Amino acid sequence: MNWFLYLVTQEFTDEDGGVHEAGSRGTGRCSMAPGIMEAPYGLMYVVPESFIDTYHIDRGQRRYCASLIADAVSSYYGVTL
Repeated sequence: MNWFLYLVTQEFTDEDGGVHEAGSRGTGRCSMAPGIMEAPYGLMYVVPESFIDTYHIDRGQRRYCASLIADAVSSYYGVTL
């Protein structure tokens, strides 16, 4: 399983009535191959699990952390999020 960071680029309202503003982010696990993909209302950055694991271990973090996943994605793709 790989990890993703979803970056909202266009404000939208979900089916539960929640409003997601441009610039908001979310992280999670997925079975998609690594890469940058266009998604509804944003971009999805997928990073290999091994990279996320090593990134956390190198920083002394045992549990996955959304902010470190975002930092790892930035590092992996060389982008500023």
